Amino acid sequence: MGQLIQQKIFKFRHQRLAWLAPVILSLLMVGLALTTHGASTSDQKFYISSAYGGFQWVTILMIVIAASGVTMEFEYGTIKQLAIQVNHRWTIFVGKYVLVLGYSVLLHGVVILMTLLLKRSGGRNPMWQSVYLYHQSLLVNLVTNAVLDMYGGVMIIGLVFLLASCSHNSAAAIAIGVGVCFTGEGVSSLLLQSFKSLLPVMKWNPFNMFFLQEEYGNPSYQQNVTHLTIQQLGVGNLVWALFFVGVGAVIFSRRRI
Repeated sequence: MGQLIQQKIFKFRHQRLAWLAPVILSLLMVGLALTTHGASTSDQKFYISSAYGGFQWVTILMIVIAASGVTMEFEYGTIKQLAIQVNHRWTIFVGKYVLVLGYSVLLHGVVILMTLLLKRSGGRNPMWQSVYLYHQSLLVNLVTNAVLDMYGGVMIIGLVFLLASCSHNSAAAIAIGVGVCFTGEGVSSLLLQSFKSLLPVMKWNPFNMFFLQEEYGNPSYQQNVTHLTIQQLGVGNLVWALFFVGVGAVIFSRRRI
């Protein structure tokens, strides 16, 4: 597995998107930061704790990277060479998954660094020690949001990997992945409202787990939207992530090459 991951890192480093993603991410954050100079103190705290929209952009970039990383092996036929080097093809799938998770941590580091730089250059911004949500400092809120976003990404990336293992080209996998991940919350809300008698079961649907970070910023979501605590959402994310990766690995290993 270690040698396989090293090979994946080498290939990943030579992908253009891997180098462009931090640049794209930084530019998008700068664009939003420029529009917040006249915002109220409360709004500024929100933008800073949410990293000037950086966490949302990371999700989109990770969907693109994850989907293309799986499908391109079949599109370009490189899966044949990789399959010869391993005893079990599912290890290729898991190796890619681990690599993408590692890259997600790197991008979140870029987001936090950019947030520090943008806040410093933003003039009269709230102090990092300013109290925000849960009577915690603004800096703690930023770090907590980053951790929750990375943790939630474990399930989202697993889901995208599963979808990509069923797809025949990267464009379709990316489109489906973005569509599912950004309409999932609405689907979950609709299910919970439509089948209230099944709420004890339906609230554990995978789309409901997408609310993990949002519920931290909006505690009222627990009662009005998700009907789960943050801790329960955390457990649900992990369980569904293991399920998606497991099923995806099976499909990937049995797919015709």
